[in-house]
Amino acid sequence: MAGDRSAPHRSTAAAEADLAEIPGVTARIGRAYNGTTPFLSVNVELTAAFTGDESAFLDHLLAQVWSQDEHSPQKFVTLGVTGTGHTQATTSAALNRLGISSSEYASSSLLLKVADLTTRYGDWPGPVPPSTPSPR
Repeated sequence: MAGDRSAPHRSTAAAEADLAEIPGVTARIGRAYNGTTPFLSVNVELTAAFTGDESAFLDHLLAQVWSQDEHSPQKFVTLGVTGTGHTQATTSAALNRLGISSSEYASSSLLLKVADLTTRYGDWPGPVPPSTPSPR
């Protein structure tokens, strides 16, 4: 039923499971708080088994995050990507190639504005993306 928010139609666990199908990827999506301000926290660990393009992966990751309706992004989303060769700088550069600006949030996370994500993925929650990443 359109507009029914009594229960999630797509959980964070479903988005995490789709992301886990990509070799070398572990993702956690959840609610977090900055004082009393809720936000969406996304943490990703990439192992050596991940050999894909970082921008294409982040595009797919954020589309998956945007498609879940269990936790609203509210005002912002934080994104942390860890793994050999993956730093705030490489993640920020990959996001920039997608037209998504970011700023340092914590020692290992970036802050993404909901406005940038809405511009790229449409109103939240967005459609469920195909199960494999593809360039946009």
